[in-house]
Amino acid sequence: MTDQKNSSKLFFLPAILLVLLFCQFKPDPIRKKHTANQPNIIFILTDDQRFDMLGCAGNKIIVTPTIDKLAAKGVRFTHAFVTTPICAASRASLFTGLYERTHDYTFNKPPVKKEYSNNSYPYLLKQAGYRTGFVGKLGVNFEANIDSLFTSKKINGFPYWKNINGTKTYLTDLQGQQAISFIKESVDKSPFCLSLSFSAPHADDDSKEQYFWPAYLDSLYAGVTMPIPSTADPAFYESQPDFLKGTMSRERWHWRFDTPEKFQQMVKGYYRMITAIDQTIASITKELTQLGIADNTVIVFMGDNGYYLGDRGYADKWLMHDLSIRVPLIIYDPRKKTNPRKVIDDAVLNIDIAPTILDLVGLPIPKTIQGKSLLPLMQANKKNWNDTVFCEHLMNEPQIPNSECIRTKEWKYIRYPKHPEFIELYHLLSDPFEEHNLATNPANKKRIAQFNEACNKKIQKLLADRVPAAKL
Repeated sequence: MTDQKNSSKLFFLPAILLVLLFCQFKPDPIRKKHTANQPNIIFILTDDQRFDMLGCAGNKIIVTPTIDKLAAKGVRFTHAFVTTPICAASRASLFTGLYERTHDYTFNKPPVKKEYSNNSYPYLLKQAGYRTGFVGKLGVNFEANIDSLFTSKKINGFPYWKNINGTKTYLTDLQGQQAISFIKESVDKSPFCLSLSFSAPHADDDSKEQYFWPAYLDSLYAGVTMPIPSTADPAFYESQPDFLKGTMSRERWHWRFDTPEKFQQMVKGYYRMITAIDQTIASITKELTQLGIADNTVIVFMGDNGYYLGDRGYADKWLMHDLSIRVPLIIYDPRKKTNPRKVIDDAVLNIDIAPTILDLVGLPIPKTIQGKSLLPLMQANKKNWNDTVFCEHLMNEPQIPNSECIRTKEWKYIRYPKHPEFIELYHLLSDPFEEHNLATNPANKKRIAQFNEACNKKIQKLLADRVPAAKL
C-alpha cells in the first residue's frame, strides 16, 4: 500500500512541476497582445523639409541616395500634406491622428489632453507590449506623464553642435547614434517602435548663420548655382495685401534670402543638412542589417511641414500654399516582396500616420482618430478615397495670420478668418505653383461659396469631436 502511494506521488510529480513552471513563466497579459511576426517600426520625422527636397521627388540637385532607395523599394506618396504647417500642432496631429481644431494644441496652448495621448500610437503600442522609444525634437507637451508613451527617450534639440564627453558632435549625427543605441537595446526585448525626430533641416533662428552642417559636407553643392523660384520676383510679393506682407515669413526672408549671395549660401546649407540626414539614415539601415532585423523593420519617413525658400518673398512656413503644407512621405515595408503601388498620387495627411502604424502592427484603430490607415491605399484596394484636404493654422501670433483651406485635385481655396476681405483661389491643374489668384473672377463666385460652406461644416465636425464631446 505504501509502495502504491509512493508510486502515485512519483507519477504526479512531473505534472506538478510543469504547472509550477508555467505559473512562474507565464506571459505578461499585455505582452500576449503582440505576436512574433509583428514588425518593428521606425518613424523618421524631419523638420521643415518640403515635398520636393528629395532626389526621388524629382530634385536633380539634392543628394539623398538612402531615402531614394527606401522610396524605390517601398511606396512614395507624392501628395502628402500636414493639416497644420507648424511643428507643434503638426507633431501633436502625428501622435494622435487628430486635427489641430480637435486636439487644440500649438505653441502657447495647454498640453495635449490625456484622453488624446491615451489614443496616440506610442501609448497604444506600449500597452500592447512594444518597446517604444523617442529620439530628437519632441515639440509637444503632454498632460499625461511622457513615460506612459515611451519606454526610452532622448529628447534633444538646438544648438546643432553638442559637446559630448569633450567631443564636438553634430546634432543629426548624435540623434542617429542615440537611435542606433535604442535599436541595439531593443533587439532581444520585444518588438519596438522608435520615433526618430530630427531637428534638421530647421534653421537655428537665433544664429546669424541659420543653417549648420557637418564639416564633411563643406564641399557638397559648392559648385552648384541654386535656382531662384519664379515667385521670388519682388513684383509678386508687392502684389499681396498688406497683412500678408508683414508676416513672420517675410521677417525671416530678410534673415536668409534678401541678397543673391545670402540666398545661395542659405539654400546650400539647407540642402547639406538634408544630405546629412540621409547619411545618418544610411547608418541606421546598415545597423538593422547587421543586427539581422532589417527584414522585419518598417520605416516610415515624413516631414513635419513644408518650407518657403524665398518663394513668394517668404521664408519658413505657416500659410496654406502647397510649399508650406506639402511634405515628403515614404513607407518602406520589407515584408512586402512586391508592392502593388510604388508611387501614390492620392492626397494623404499627417493624421493618417497614427492609424497606419497601428494597422501595420495589427492593433485596432480607435474610432476617435480622424485619420485613415494608408494600408488599403498601398495595397491597391482603396474604396472611395477622399482627395479633398482641409488644413488650418490657428496659432495666436500677430505676425502669423490664421488661415484655413480646402484643397482638391483641381482647386485650392484659402481664407483668412481675421481678414475676410481677402481670399485666394487657384486652379491647381493649370497653376500648380499657385501664382494666379482667381478669386476675383465672377465666374468663380458659386465655387467660392461652396468651398466656404465646406470649410464651415468641417470646422463644426472637428469642434464636435473635442473632449468631452468625443466618447474616448
